[in-house]
Formats: sequence, C-alpha cells, structure tokens
Amino acid sequence: MTWTTPKTDWQEGDIVAASDMNALGTNLNALKTPPTALVTLNEAADFTTTSTTFTDVNTTRLSLTLATTGGAVLVTFAGSISLNVANSAVYFDLLVNGSRIAGDDGILVVTAASVAATNASFTYWLTNLPAGTHTIRLQWKVPAGTTVTMWAGAGTALADLHPQFAAREVS
Repeated sequence: MTWTTPKTDWQEGDIVAASDMNALGTNLNALKTPPTALVTLNEAADFTTTSTTFTDVNTTRLSLTLATTGGAVLVTFAGSISLNVANSAVYFDLLVNGSRIAGDDGILVVTAASVAATNASFTYWLTNLPAGTHTIRLQWKVPAGTTVTMWAGAGTALADLHPQFAAREVS
C-alpha cells in the first residue's frame, strides 16, 4: 500500500467525495501494513569470517529489499556468535544501497571474554532515505587472527539458533 497525501484545505460547505474517503482507507491500510522485509535463518551451515575489512555476512540470505515511501526505516538484527579467540571482537555494519552507513568500526562491536556463544543484536534507524527501493545488507569484520561464527540454524556444535534480520518503514 502507498500513502496518498490527504486533502488539507477543506472549506465549509465542501462535499466529501468517494475519492476522498477511498484515499483515507488507503492511508489507514498503509499505516497498518508498512513496507517490511524479514528473514529468519534456518541454514544448512553456519556463517563464518576472518575478514579484517567489512564484508557481507551473506549476500543473498542477509540482504533485504524494501520499497519505501520516503520515511524512516527501522533495521534490527538478533543472533548469536562465537569467536575463536577469547577477548576478541566482531564488528557489524549495514550496507545500504551499496554504501556503508557508519565509520571505521561500524554500528556495533561485540566482544567476548570467552569462546562461548554470545548475543549479537542491534536496532538502527535509517533516516533520510528517499522513496524507492532500497537494498540493506548485514556486514561484519574481525581483528586479525580472529574467526567469528554466526550460528544460523544448522544444528551444529552449540545449538540450533535462528538469527533474524529485518527492516520496516516506520514513519
């Protein structure tokens, strides 16, 4: 559903037309079901990286396409990761329409005192996106000598965990 700018210059004596009421109904539907993209992973294998520069976690499964009307977009991620080195870190960022949105170390750093699984999650507001179709990808990097694993429902060593990545227009 798309938003239709409602008539705002009503004058006393104006007659409400069917098109005015239809626009109101369309707008209520647009508010109820805003553009949304969501993936819940249930993969045959978990995701890993040793990259020291930001790279896509997975170019197909963790890539969201969202057609917006020009409002703010709320992006969320929740998952579990493990590092092969205690007291190391993994950095996360978003690639929006081919451009990273944050600085050198992204929007989230997760550090772990041990190699046990730990939570990796964030909520991030994307603002100033024009109306149109947008591609949002989850990216990550680690320090040299570190390997990170994102548990993706493969039922491997730790658990059968299912990360979720989502984007929704909220304005």
